Amino acid sequence: MRITLVTLFVLFLSSCSIPFLKQDAEILSYEEYKNALPTRITNEFKLKGKLSLFVNNEGQTGKILWDFKGNKDTIHILNPFNTKIAEIVLFELEKKVILKFSKNNKDSEELISKIFGKKENIFLLKEFIINPPKQLSNKNNITIRYKNWGIHYQGNRAIKDQILPNIIEFEKANIRLKIFISDWIL
Repeated sequence: MRITLVTLFVLFLSSCSIPFLKQDAEILSYEEYKNALPTRITNEFKLKGKLSLFVNNEGQTGKILWDFKGNKDTIHILNPFNTKIAEIVLFELEKKVILKFSKNNKDSEELISKIFGKKENIFLLKEFIINPPKQLSNKNNITIRYKNWGIHYQGNRAIKDQILPNIIEFEKANIRLKIFISDWIL
C-alpha cells in the first residue's frame, strides 16, 4: 500500500511539473532574429538527420542529407528504408531550384508547393537552418515568428565555435516539418 501511495505521489509531482518544461522557450520576432545574426558566412556544411512531415495530420517520415558547397546545395530526401525519393538542388546565386523525384511523381511536386508555396522559399528554410539565433547559446528552446511560419529551435551543440540546434521545426497552419539533426559537419 505504501509503495502504491508513494508511486502515485511521485507521478502526481512529475505530471504537475510537465507544463513548466516549455516555459523557458524564448519567442523572437524576425527583426530580433535578423539583428542578432553573426556576420560570419557559412561556405560549406553537411547535415544529416531525420524528417517528420505532417500535412493535415497525415504524417510521413524519412531522412535528409544536405550538402552545401560553393554555390550549390544538394538535398537528398530518403524514405525510412534509405531509398532516395527526392533530390532538391539549389543554386544560391541564381536562386534556381531543381526538383528531381525518383518517380515522375506529381504528388511530390504538389507536396513541395503545399509546404513552401513558391519553390524559392526553400532558400529561406536554408537560412533558418544554417543561421540559428544567437540566443540559442543561452536557451534550449527558441521560437521565431516569420510571416505565417513558426520556426522552433530545440537543444544546442557547439561545432567549430558555432552554436547549432539539435531539432528545427517549421510550422504553418496545417503543415509541420521537423528535422532531427544527427550530424553537422562544418
